[in-house]
Amino acid sequence: MSFHLTTDEDIIKAITGTSESRERVLRYIFHQSDWKVSVVSFVVLNAGTEQDGEDVFQEALILFDQNIRLNRFENMSSLKTYFLSIAKRRWWKLFNQRRLQPAIPASYEFETGADQEAELINEEQKHYLSQALGKIGSRCKQILQLYQLDYSMEDIARAVSLSSAAMAKKEAYRCRIRLREFLENNPEWMELIK
Repeated sequence: MSFHLTTDEDIIKAITGTSESRERVLRYIFHQSDWKVSVVSFVVLNAGTEQDGEDVFQEALILFDQNIRLNRFENMSSLKTYFLSIAKRRWWKLFNQRRLQPAIPASYEFETGADQEAELINEEQKHYLSQALGKIGSRCKQILQLYQLDYSMEDIARAVSLSSAAMAKKEAYRCRIRLREFLENNPEWMELIK
C-alpha cells in the first residue's frame, strides 16, 4: 500500500497514529518529499556540504517526529516550514560549534553541555532577530538595536538624525509595530526567533 502526502493534518494523524502509519509517513518524507532537497540546499548555501545537509535532514526528521508526537507543533505555520525551521536551527548550531572549536583551547572544559547549548540557541535567535530586523528596513533595525541596548531616546534621535527624543520614541514604537506585524505575517521567522 503506497502512501501519498496530502495535507498537514494527514501527516500529523499518521505520525500520532499506529506505528505502521508513522513509519510510512516518515519513510515518505525521507525518500520522496522535497523537504530533503530544501534542507540540503539551505545547508550548502550556508557554508555546508551536501553530506552536512543529509545529516542535518536526518537529525531534523528525528526532532520533527518527536515534536509532533509530543504535541509541540503549535500550528502557526505549515509543517514543511516548521520542519525547515528545525533543520535550520540544527545547521546553525552545528555551524557555530565548528566555527568556535578552533578558538577553544583543548584544555578548556565546558561547565555543562546544557549551558553551551542554551548559549548557542541564544546566538542563533540573535542572528535570526537581526535578519528579521533587516526585513523591516535599515533605519528601523538601527533604532530597535539601539533601543535594545538601552540607549536613551535623545541618543537614538541623534544617531538616526531625528529632531527630538519624542520623535525617536514615536519612531521606535512604529518600528516595534512593523516588526510584530512582520513576525505575525511570517510565522516561520517567529519559529526561528522564539
